[in-house]
Amino acid sequence: MRILLILAVSLLTVVVSEEYQSTYVSPDGEVFHYRVDNTDLLSSLNIDRIGENSLESMVQAILNKENGDIKFHIMGNDHFDSTEEDFEAETLATRDLMETGFGRHLPSMSRAVFEETGVSGRENEGMMLLHQLAMFSHNYHEGRHTPAHSRRVKRNALSALLGADENGVEVSHDVKGVFPEEIVKLCESSPLKEHGGCTVDLGVESSDNVCVKHDDYDFGEDWAVVHQFSADEISKGCYGLCGPWCTCWSHVCGDCCWHPGCYQHDRYCDKPHSLSCKLGRGVVFGRKGLHAC
Repeated sequence: MRILLILAVSLLTVVVSEEYQSTYVSPDGEVFHYRVDNTDLLSSLNIDRIGENSLESMVQAILNKENGDIKFHIMGNDHFDSTEEDFEAETLATRDLMETGFGRHLPSMSRAVFEETGVSGRENEGMMLLHQLAMFSHNYHEGRHTPAHSRRVKRNALSALLGADENGVEVSHDVKGVFPEEIVKLCESSPLKEHGGCTVDLGVESSDNVCVKHDDYDFGEDWAVVHQFSADEISKGCYGLCGPWCTCWSHVCGDCCWHPGCYQHDRYCDKPHSLSCKLGRGVVFGRKGLHAC
């Protein structure tokens, strides 16, 4: 009996679990309960609207880490799988979500949750879903694009929220003395100058802003690893940065570097009025997409 007990204990798998849950009150006075669970096998995000005598499910998302499958349940729609090739049904449901008051306030909720928990999207896949939905909300509602500057039409409406420190104060765009002179000149020249320039936390080659390598994710052939931006990449508007142009939204990826999912989404935004751009295809839709960082 003792031998069997020792064997049974040795076969047990220890599952480490993280859980974050609290409430958020929107500017309209609506109250929402969120819960993020993260284990070695699964990650999930659940957001419910709290009524006087009821709960209304707004978003449920489950990531199976063993096979990469993602299932969504949005505003009462049945769960469906998300793939890079087939995301149309999910896109339409997400568009309906964005039209609600909840959808419009996702950016402020995203920032509030980060300030309460201190957990970035890169550190927790459930948080990643929340922060990316917030980005989609801004793309959808306030994504003013300016194709007058060549083909560069990367999202550029998030400057009030992007690059903020732990107190919500936007990071400085005064990069003199921070970056090499060549980079400073680019940041202060058109078209970057008209779109916020560069934040001091931008991951620039030869700067002290570190980029975290994530070799545990295989993005396949032609997918470069996370890296600092070269002068050429900055001159083109920082495709691959989480944020508008060369302004960083650091609480999603945890740094201000080039990331494959962000790059994929920015390329979709070469067509700024497309649903692929507004609703974040390449960032959360698809197995490559969830691991944008």
